[in-house]
Amino acid sequence: MTLDNPFFPYIAVMVSGLVAAIAIGSIAFFNSKRPAGWEGAARPRYVPQYEAPPTWEIGWTEQAERWNGRLAMLGFAISIAVEALVGHSVLASVLGLR
Repeated sequence: MTLDNPFFPYIAVMVSGLVAAIAIGSIAFFNSKRPAGWEGAARPRYVPQYEAPPTWEIGWTEQAERWNGRLAMLGFAISIAVEALVGHSVLASVLGLR
């Protein structure tokens, strides 16, 4: 890979993002563990208590429609990004128009 590769900035951002995510995630993971000898101690007040998520319901529910909308927005954003990178639309490449 050379520096004149047009995808070099994209790859550099992705690699640096991966390294940052691993570093920050590792720090958060190790900071979330209680020190030795504190296993039986009460939870501090500043650590939030989360409720268990609701069970997944099958069928035409509000939760299913919300996820359908989220995934549709994600797919639309990805198709716009691909169109910007490639130069033509995803639909055109699927239909063989370009």
